[in-house]
Amino acid sequence: MAEKEKVANRYDRWASFYDSVDTFPIVGRPQEKWKNKAIDALDLSGEERVLDIGTGTGRILPKISQHLNEGEVIGIDISEGMLKRSRERIKNKEIHEQASAKYDDILDSKFPDNHFDSIIATFTFTTLPNPRKAVEECARILKKEGSMIVLDTGRPENSYGKPLFYPMMISAKIFGRTHMDRDIEQILENEFEVERINSHMVGMVYTLKCKIKK
Repeated sequence: MAEKEKVANRYDRWASFYDSVDTFPIVGRPQEKWKNKAIDALDLSGEERVLDIGTGTGRILPKISQHLNEGEVIGIDISEGMLKRSRERIKNKEIHEQASAKYDDILDSKFPDNHFDSIIATFTFTTLPNPRKAVEECARILKKEGSMIVLDTGRPENSYGKPLFYPMMISAKIFGRTHMDRDIEQILENEFEVERINSHMVGMVYTLKCKIKK
């Protein structure tokens, strides 16, 4: 079975209880704060077309839609189980005019060139089987004047974080196939000018603002 199918199947299995884990206070409260800051960093005027990569159950779609008037936000995922939950959320929140959830693989996206004003990816690039290919696709489908916000995890900025980082890294690989040791910032720099705008937990969680290289 290909790595993409393994990822999709794993998240299909998790879909029914994913939110209960993601919102558990010890984990959920910091993540909520970081995600809100990432959304704010999109600096939306209200008319943009926004892409949320790896939307999962679509928890940030209502938050993004609050910033949109004539614009839209599309959440994509390769897990049909997650997309079902996301579509239920859109229906329950009555935001179908601003938000939608679609199947799309960011490693081989079906969206056309220069299609989105903004892209956001929260804890996605460390999970993707081929982040370099994903970065290339993001650069292709993002408008040249657009921007991408990446919230993700990585190595600590100093030695103080190492005792916490290594157990987290190992457990993330075992249970979530998440690669916290990836240098996502360096991978992004192949296509984008990258600015680190927020750093949390001694750098193990960070927010990047990315603009396509001229």
